Amino acid sequence: MIDLDALVINRGSPQPYYRQIKEWMLGEIGSGRWPVHYKLPGEDDLARALGVSRGTLRAAIRELIAERRLTQVQGKGTFVTSHEHIEEPLADHLIAFSEELILQNIPFRTEVLDQRVLAPHPRAGALLALPPDAPVLFLRRRRFVDDAPINLTENYVPLAAAPGIEAEDFTRQRLFQCLEDRYGHRLSWARRTFEARPAAAEQAQVLALPPGAPVMYIEQITYLADDRPVEFSDIWLRSDRFRLSSIIYRDGKRRSRADGQPRLWTEIGAADSA
Repeated sequence: MIDLDALVINRGSPQPYYRQIKEWMLGEIGSGRWPVHYKLPGEDDLARALGVSRGTLRAAIRELIAERRLTQVQGKGTFVTSHEHIEEPLADHLIAFSEELILQNIPFRTEVLDQRVLAPHPRAGALLALPPDAPVLFLRRRRFVDDAPINLTENYVPLAAAPGIEAEDFTRQRLFQCLEDRYGHRLSWARRTFEARPAAAEQAQVLALPPGAPVMYIEQITYLADDRPVEFSDIWLRSDRFRLSSIIYRDGKRRSRADGQPRLWTEIGAADSA
């Protein structure tokens, strides 16, 4: 759906070529000819078709990525994104929410609502494989994008795994970064469970939502390379600001049937795909 006739580069204009290309791309997005998740042609092909250098084209793309109108997926290409929603990928690699915002060039700030040592509630203690009353860091934070709260996170980290972590400034650094850089932990993998929920009164107030508004809830348990759990978290995301996205393959490495056919796994019964 590339309408090159709609782009006539004025080579006598003082406006740089990349700006003209950027405005043309915004027009394609605004018109709906390039809908959300539309994949742009390869940079070489598109630059050749536009009669510009690849560097000129990339300058336009960089600005649109910074403005959250385009996004790039490594090895897959450049896609139109929704500037009204933040997309959280259902990734097969362990990445923190803050790291995803950084990768998407989305400025954010972090507010620490609570940070103290306590004995975790029974579920968190069990999932962290802790003895009764073992102390943990309890960290409660919310993040803002465009001055609006977008998520609420409650983390539990055993003090035995990170002595003194309760004194760290988590408005200035990220939890995973601290565990890796300061304490030398190798964070290896995590189990995430996603669930749609109505916001309880407390979460709704923190996220500036009416009570009962839909939120996306994530439970996460993070493990070290030796399979010891090192972090448990409850995460609430505003569903009016987030979408979950995934790139999936028909013929992947993971096989679940003896005949090698793909299978759809769910939390309810691991049912076969029809």
